[in-house]
Amino acid sequence: MYNLVSIVSFPTRINNTSASTLDNFLIDASRYEDFSVIPFWNDMSDHDAQILTINIPVQKQSVRSKLIRKMDKHAILDFIFKLSNESWDGVFSNNDVNFMFNSFLNTYLKIFYSSFPLIRSKSRNYDNNWITLGIKISCKQKSELFLLTRNSNNSVLKQYYKAYCKILLKVIKEVKKMTLNKRILKSNNKTKTTWNIINELLGKQHHTQETWKLTIEGRHLTTQQDIVNAFNNYFSAIIDKKNSDSQENMRHGNSYTYCYFDHSVGYSYPPLVFKTFSTQEITPIIKSIKTKNSSVYYEISTKPLKIRANYICCPLTYICNKSVSTRIFLEQLKYSIIKPLHKKGDKTDPSNYRPISNLTLFSKVLEKALYNRLIEYLNNNNILNSQQFGFRKN
Repeated sequence: MYNLVSIVSFPTRINNTSASTLDNFLIDASRYEDFSVIPFWNDMSDHDAQILTINIPVQKQSVRSKLIRKMDKHAILDFIFKLSNESWDGVFSNNDVNFMFNSFLNTYLKIFYSSFPLIRSKSRNYDNNWITLGIKISCKQKSELFLLTRNSNNSVLKQYYKAYCKILLKVIKEVKKMTLNKRILKSNNKTKTTWNIINELLGKQHHTQETWKLTIEGRHLTTQQDIVNAFNNYFSAIIDKKNSDSQENMRHGNSYTYCYFDHSVGYSYPPLVFKTFSTQEITPIIKSIKTKNSSVYYEISTKPLKIRANYICCPLTYICNKSVSTRIFLEQLKYSIIKPLHKKGDKTDPSNYRPISNLTLFSKVLEKALYNRLIEYLNNNNILNSQQFGFRKN
């Protein structure tokens, strides 16, 4: 039936008194003609394993690799040296804030790309890097001892085999432990590395090659461009609806937020006058950004940005002050990469995703500086309600 035939024709359970074939493979001989099956002696069971090899022509896959920026000690020193010798003339000699920032960004990227060249890196596999030559030899010796004890009634040999297995197991556990400890100690982010190891041991590794699919009004979308457009349309429609509802409420006087200061405050507050930012303020803001190796724009991660923040804080401070004084938010900082994050439910339904906006690092610096000024004004004038606890320090 179904063209299934058994292919194991040798004993799979052997001891010193008998040999029998208890295990077998059934395959469709009409589909698979080029195959072979051989016994595999092991010491994990009294039943031998079988290795089935089916020769199917497949396209050869290339070794997994990716392009990364080379950031060793020499590259970092070169980066620091070039930054320290930069005068940033294009920033300080211009009056247009967008041209100023573009000049700063172009100069920074030129130094960044020249100091940290692209190199091809193979993906690292930590699954079996603890297996040493000594462990391989010991495991081979263990298998040979198993074959001897299986066909023998020698009690001394069996006891020696059991003791050998216990010792080898202890050695393997200790080597694994040492290897994982060394991996954690060498890591720059020990907490993240520890959790990666835990997930690897639990089999919860993240699969980055997940296939996206969406269903919009009965249409099944599988191509990347169609899925991206569908997410863009869905998230944009939500924003447009919220803006429309907000404007409608304002016209009818139904917005509590819009009328809060008019009806809840009995006196006026002093005008908000922005003090100019100083390098002593901008430098800590740069250093406070969470260190990550990932990059969103221009391949710049937080690590090189924070290496020598004092070399870029002067032009950045000047640009931030110019942006506030001219009331112009930089065009380059208005862009963000939106990533849909699945919440729950059907993964083909766009309503089950929420958008995550990834901003440029320089945008975070300006926004944090503005936030500090606004929160200082609100706190100094006791404008915030005493019952407001969310999004406030302490």
